[in-house]
Amino acid sequence: MKVDRGDALLLLTVIIWGNTFPTAKYVLNVLPPGVYASTRYLLAAVTLMAVLAWKQGLKLPRRQDLLPLIGFGLLGITAMQLLWTNALSLTAASKGAILVAVSPIWAMLITSLRGQLPGLRAWVGIVLSFGGVFLVINNSVTAINVGGGSLIGDLLFLTVALCWACYSVFAPPYLARLGALYVSAWSMLFGAIALAPAMLLGWNEVDWPAVSLGHWSAFLYTSILAGALGYLFWYEGIARLGVARSVIYSYLIPVFALLSTVAFLGEHVSLVQLTGAAIVIGGLILTRTAMARKN
Repeated sequence: MKVDRGDALLLLTVIIWGNTFPTAKYVLNVLPPGVYASTRYLLAAVTLMAVLAWKQGLKLPRRQDLLPLIGFGLLGITAMQLLWTNALSLTAASKGAILVAVSPIWAMLITSLRGQLPGLRAWVGIVLSFGGVFLVINNSVTAINVGGGSLIGDLLFLTVALCWACYSVFAPPYLARLGALYVSAWSMLFGAIALAPAMLLGWNEVDWPAVSLGHWSAFLYTSILAGALGYLFWYEGIARLGVARSVIYSYLIPVFALLSTVAFLGEHVSLVQLTGAAIVIGGLILTRTAMARKN
């Protein structure tokens, strides 16, 4: 059976993004969150702008598109990456991968506030997913264990998922009209510029001789492969297959992330957390299929 290029691109992207969690966690051992997030996305933005210049030429955004592109950058890059890197420094990468996966659920809730009310099946999926999230965070079915610094990191990851959901809900009209590469490149540039001052948060604390070749390799992986090219692969795959056929691949990101964090970081994932992850993904699938039938 011949594999469609769109399938190959999406599968490659989820593998890259899944492995970003342990890779970034490794870099955060030597770089503070602000330094890492700002330098990572400056490099990613330069890479995407270079690709844009090569493929389409550099055309400045029109006045009516400027504020939305800046907004997407502030939301999807500046806010989301500051939250993501700080969350990853506070809690386990395996938990973060599962918690970020609830982004489609946030998206469904946002669309319901805009008048597109989910049906009963979709609401059941939403409730299931948030029940699974509680199991992942609590890591127990007999006691309440939430609290402390790890809880802060967990809540930050849920906020990251909310930021990505907002981007996913409001960006599609611009992606369709301007093109994914154009929107991604300019919004990433604006977001990276706004994120740049975070470089000052901890720059003097970095022990540069302790940053090994392995750390630099991991930094380049998360900047160029995951931060820049991953977006291109993802949106090109969606353009080829359509959203309905592509969405199933997003459910694989926490799977690859769990596998890689256990393999490379040695993090322990309990049976309760695995059960919670399965409930989260099951709820996502139920909600997505219910909404697809409604539309």
